[in-house]
Amino acid sequence: MINLKVVSPQKVIFEKEVEMAVLPGAEGDFAAMPNHSPFISSLRPGQMAIMSSNKVDESFFVSGGLVMLKEKVCEVLVDQIEPLSDVNSSNYQQSKTYQELEGNETALGTFEQVVNNPPYK
Repeated sequence: MINLKVVSPQKVIFEKEVEMAVLPGAEGDFAAMPNHSPFISSLRPGQMAIMSSNKVDESFFVSGGLVMLKEKVCEVLVDQIEPLSDVNSSNYQQSKTYQELEGNETALGTFEQVVNNPPYK
């Protein structure tokens, strides 16, 4: 298990033990797992999936941020995060994330794509 801590500029979103978290790194998606090589990466807009037994337990859209991975700790600093369980193809334009991303067409397009067809299901 790995201790996953997700923080926004306003507050700690959550902290919990997970089997694996898949994150949208600047150079591509990566899986944060116990004893992964330590590193720091920026995050691009995309899906963050918390997984166990090769299935998605929880899924989020992150608009960007930073991640630090060391031994059994993964700290994720996000600009904006939205649980995908709260949005769908008919209501995502009313979400706080959509409002925050207005003007950033690339991130809005990624948000729409992740809501309508998440890479990890």
